[in-house]
Parts: sequence; structure tokens; C-alpha cells
Amino acid sequence: MTRPPASPPEAPLPNAPVGEESIENALQRAAADGLPPAADSPGSLEAALEHAAATYQPPAPPSIDAALSKLAAQSGTAGLASAQPVVRAYSLREVAVVLATFAAAMLALDSEGLLTWARRMEVGTAQSVLYAALGPLHRCLDAVGLTAPRRALAVASDAAGRGLGAQEDPLFADAWDLVEVAPYLDAMAEVEPADVASPAPLDWEAPERAATVKTGTRTVLLLGDSLFAGNLAAAITTSFAKEEKFRVVSAYQTATGLSRPDVFDWGRVVGPLLARERPRYVICSFGANDAQPIRQGEQMLGFGEAGWDAVYRARVVAMMRTLAASGTEVLWLDLPPMRDERLTRKVRHLNRLFAAAAKQVPGVERLEVSMLFAGPDGEFATFVNHGGQGLSRMRMDDGIHYAPAGARALAKWVVDWVRERNRRPSRSKRRP
Repeated sequence: MTRPPASPPEAPLPNAPVGEESIENALQRAAADGLPPAADSPGSLEAALEHAAATYQPPAPPSIDAALSKLAAQSGTAGLASAQPVVRAYSLREVAVVLATFAAAMLALDSEGLLTWARRMEVGTAQSVLYAALGPLHRCLDAVGLTAPRRALAVASDAAGRGLGAQEDPLFADAWDLVEVAPYLDAMAEVEPADVASPAPLDWEAPERAATVKTGTRTVLLLGDSLFAGNLAAAITTSFAKEEKFRVVSAYQTATGLSRPDVFDWGRVVGPLLARERPRYVICSFGANDAQPIRQGEQMLGFGEAGWDAVYRARVVAMMRTLAASGTEVLWLDLPPMRDERLTRKVRHLNRLFAAAAKQVPGVERLEVSMLFAGPDGEFATFVNHGGQGLSRMRMDDGIHYAPAGARALAKWVVDWVRERNRRPSRSKRRP
């Protein structure tokens, strides 16, 4: 008997779920693979199902390109399947125009800030050129009112600060940027030490005292730069917190010193500050920002030159005389070694000038802080072991400022000095 030819396999049922196969489809595929029909072989159904399970491969998911093509065909936007990201290329001229516009806007709206930045640059040719160019431009922009928005923002910022209780001492505000920068002379005439006279202490009109001070209270005035800011001033203040007979006044300004009165003029501050606070003791720390060229009249003097030393020493002597003029006890802190070896050499040079100046002014003493902060070799050390009590971190990561432990160690010496001097008669009473 001739068997009729097998019918071609039917197409998979359209409703079959993706990833699964119906029994009918499995039987059809098994027949196509040569398995006998179920009527002639009683166990063929199980065999067909086992064969289907062993050989079944789920259909691959459609690719992204195919999906996009299908979506484009369905939406009628054939270009979507071949869509490419849009790249906007700018020419060099367009970039230059944008940058020039931004620079012009900054110059027009912030000419005062740029002028201040130029004024506070290190003394030299670049500073003089920039200042000479920005000065007239700022005056022109100010005349037409383009500097008004910046000043309005500054006034609003100051008002907000006062509302939050943050108000700058007017004595310090008046000392910033009050001196015009002198023109730089390429031919620098050397200044001889004899040409520089130490100015005499100035007579100041005493302003109203900042606070009511109890009778018998001794005011300790902290005067200097950023070496006082933060840890050291806080450590000294904390040490005196429980002693009502002492009152601590912090009067430091960061990024200042005695070499740049054209940036911040301490000479305008010290006299009125002494008259207002009437301190019994003054602790000074200057010099961290002073190892740079200075101007004397129309001359630019490089750090370490004979003329530089003479001018700077005269300023230090003038400061010391002003502080000690009324019988105030003055403790001048030397500078510690720095991580940068070049800066350490400059610091040692400044310390020698401080020592020479202190010898000229009665009532001024120096504290050599290097004994607290130097390592066994006398050089910079981040960690120092004092008295076998273990290592203490003495300096901050910048290699310049005092870490909290270092500030407390130095504050102990300062506080002991004040207490010991307080047991003596004041200098004004010891005078004949």
C-alpha cells in the first residue's frame, strides 16, 4: 500500500506566545524531521514532544535597526530608521567672537574687580602694565555708569552680611587699597640703608571704644596676618576664656603684611586700633606674605636686596615703636620653618630683620617659634614629638599654617608670657 506524501508543515499558529510552542506546532515540526505519524506509532506523541523540546530554539529578538525600520514604516517617516545625531560645528571665528564678547562684558561690568586684582598682584612690570591699562579704562566705564551694577551688588551683599551679624571693622575696611600703585622704573636706583629713616609714631585721634571694659581687665590684642586666623587666635582666646581679668581682641587680616601698604596699609590701622582698644599686651605675627618685591616711592626693590632690607626693617621698627609707645608690652612672633625650602630661607631672612628691629625698640620681645615647630634637624616638620608624649600634627597640609595641636602648643607659650608679664608692674609704672 502506497503511503500518500506527507503534507507540508503548517505555519505556526499566530497566537502562539513568543518563546513558547504549541503541541500542534511541535508535532508538525517533528513530522518534518522524519518522525513517524502518531497513528502508526503509539508512543510517537511523547517522542515528538521530547524531540521538539530538545531542538527548539526561541526566536531572536528584533534588532534596534529592525525596530526603528518597523516604527518608521508604521508612522510613515521612513527617515527615522536612518536618523543620525546632529553635530553642530563652530568655526574658529565664531568661538573667538563668543570669547571676545564674554571678555568685553566682564571688562565692562567688573572693571573695578579687575583693577583690584591688578593692584594686588606681585610688584613688577606685569602689574604696572596691567594697572596702567585698567586704571583709565575703569574711570571711563565708571563715568558712563557701567560700574553701577557691581557696586549695587556689593552694597546689597554688605547689607545682607550686616543683617546676619557679620560686619567688618571699619578700621580695616578703610585700610584696603588706598594707595595708588607707583609706576615701575626699569632702571632701579639702589636705596642705601642710611636713606631710609624710621618714621616716628603718629598721633591719632582716639575713636570711641568698641566695648565697655571692666575696671582692672587687661586687653590682649592679637595683631597680624593669616597665621593668626583660625587655629592660633582661637587657641589663645580659649585659653583666656575662664579668666575674667583678660579680654582678647583679634585684629588680623589675611593676605596682608608690611611689604605692601599699597594693598593693605597697617600704618593706617594700628594707631586708631590702639586708641580704641587700649591693650595692655599686643601679640604680633607678620611676615608670612612679605617675601616679595616692594615699592619705595618710584623704585621697585627685590626681596633680600640691601634697599629692600632697609625699607622693610624701617617699617617693622615703626610698627614696633607705635605699639610700644604707650607702655604696651609687645611680643613679636618669629615665623616658623616652611615646607618649601626656598620659602624657609626667606623666612629666616625675615626673622633676622625682626631680631634687629626688636633690639632698637624697648618693650618689644621676640618668641622664636622654630623651637616648637622644627624637626630634629631644625627644618620643617609636619609632626613633632614634644616631651616624649608622642607625635602631634603641628602644621596644616599647606605647609604654612598651624594645625590645631601646633596652635595650642604656641598658644601655651603666649599665654604663659602674658600671665608672667601681668605679675609685673606695667612698663608705664616702671618708667622713671
